[in-house]
Amino acid sequence: MSVEKVPVCCILGQTDCGKTKLLEYMGSYDDIKKQQNHGGRRDAFFPAKYIEERAAAAAAAEEREVDGALSINLPGLLIVDIAAVDLDSNKRLRAWLSCDLPVLVLDIAAGVDHEVIELVKLLRLFRKDFVLVLNKVDKLLGWRNCPNTPISRAVPLQRTEVQSELSSRIKQVKTALTKEGVEAVRILPTSTVSGEGVADLLVTLYDHIQKTMAEKLYYNDACTAKAGNGVVLC
Repeated sequence: MSVEKVPVCCILGQTDCGKTKLLEYMGSYDDIKKQQNHGGRRDAFFPAKYIEERAAAAAAAEEREVDGALSINLPGLLIVDIAAVDLDSNKRLRAWLSCDLPVLVLDIAAGVDHEVIELVKLLRLFRKDFVLVLNKVDKLLGWRNCPNTPISRAVPLQRTEVQSELSSRIKQVKTALTKEGVEAVRILPTSTVSGEGVADLLVTLYDHIQKTMAEKLYYNDACTAKAGNGVVLC
């Protein structure tokens, strides 16, 4: 068998939560092969080699070994951003159904609001795993910028009161999601100003898909004669 399907992640979130800037920050490197803007939708393809390089850089920063799971031969990730202004119910539904792993982005200062609740209801309905991004940690009072570092390294460099504030906000979000009956695969604080946690997000998406969905991405000879279904996001 050989890998045929590139795994797709879809970024959805609050208005002005910084999700488009998050994608732009992830795609601001020369190694990105493709980044396109299609009206209200932006997408970028991140090759496996690029993600593995980010994983190695993050591991080096944390002085640890790279997780061996990243050696699985997936071609990369296609990450699609659906603009908030276009988030009508049908488009949200198509995006949620078509992607392999959704990314829910929140403004850490705003927390869980009515927009997030509506998105969470879709997650609960279709029982989708998802990664939760708490963006704009640089807006926390007293946050010390640590450019492009893993969040696990950036947090210990903050003052005690900043760490406590971050922990409190994460706990509030977890509690709100639990009340809605969902739980994130991982919660990642990020900053699209100084880059903390951005590389972590790429590695987390790639690693989780490899560990839980790899078999679904392989070409199956038994399915060659069957018709396939497509989804148009426009």
